[in-house]
Amino acid sequence: MSSKKINFVVFLMFFFNIVGAISLFNADLYKIVLPLTQFNLLLIFSLFFYVNNNYSRSFIFLCLQVFLFGFIVEVVGVNTGIIFGEYTYGKTLGLTFFGTPLVMGINWINLSLASFGIISFFTDKKTLLIILSSLLMVFFDFIIEPIAINLDFWSWEYITVPVHNYFGWFFCAIIAQLLIVFSKVKINQKIAFAVIGSQLSFFLIQYLNYGNING
Repeated sequence: MSSKKINFVVFLMFFFNIVGAISLFNADLYKIVLPLTQFNLLLIFSLFFYVNNNYSRSFIFLCLQVFLFGFIVEVVGVNTGIIFGEYTYGKTLGLTFFGTPLVMGINWINLSLASFGIISFFTDKKTLLIILSSLLMVFFDFIIEPIAINLDFWSWEYITVPVHNYFGWFFCAIIAQLLIVFSKVKINQKIAFAVIGSQLSFFLIQYLNYGNING
């Protein structure tokens, strides 16, 4: 795929996330834009899949594995409190099954594959890939937690996010990364940086509005 096409897709990812984040500063736009979050996650996945340019059965099967693993983990987590702690999902992320938004499976694909792609830019050693990619996923969750709660993505039965959550994330992330590493797929590193970077830009912009989102 040409660099121009890849650069255009990268631009789109940042454009939609940044414009979406800024739109939430306006009370009227907030009500319109926030419910589109689930579609933005689907868009990111579609753009990532397009640029990665791998339509093989093995890659599609990997995506399906990560989707099912991530979704099942979330179902177990939200219904038992064992993996991450006691939490519930809000209405922002759309259609749910067993109390879990279906789009969370897509989010696991986006985050797992993109984290792997970023770390693979720095090392090709399997052990480091698995550990560092998993740590990157935990770091991402740590950054987004306060904003995700304010935007009604999910809420906790505690005053603060439990440390339990991050240990659970790390353990589950390792399993997801094991699936990716042993599938031997190649991830376009540029689009991997864009997936994580564009989503971080959304949440970092929202920190400017933190505390006023529900006002």
